[in-house]
Amino acid sequence: MLKKILGICIITSLLVSCNGGGTKTPVTDTDVATAFIRAVLDNDFKKAQEFLLTDDTNLQYFETFQHQYQTKEKEELAKYKAADILINEIKPLNDSVHIVDYSNSYKRELKNKLKLIWVDGKWMVDLKFTFTEN
Repeated sequence: MLKKILGICIITSLLVSCNGGGTKTPVTDTDVATAFIRAVLDNDFKKAQEFLLTDDTNLQYFETFQHQYQTKEKEELAKYKAADILINEIKPLNDSVHIVDYSNSYKRELKNKLKLIWVDGKWMVDLKFTFTEN
């Protein structure tokens, strides 16, 4: 009986340790902004879309930006992928809206802003601010 319990414990711990190496789901405003930006820099728009506030306008901006980004030269895409994310400022407008001012090490002079909105218990990126209000 003791051998069975010990065997189950060992198998369980192996399964948990093998499974624990996965990607941690971003929770905070900073984590979500960083994950979204990293996915875009890496040209992984499927991953980036997971953090997008889903509405028609955001989807149109996202698809247009994706198309423009993916038409860049391979060398430039590689430079974006190798770039570090530089968070310049996170400005809370209220409890459910934060503005993230950021740039990247490849195009350091280009300052960008993302609007994050707290919706249904998680932070989501609202591109309408980036493309219209900003």
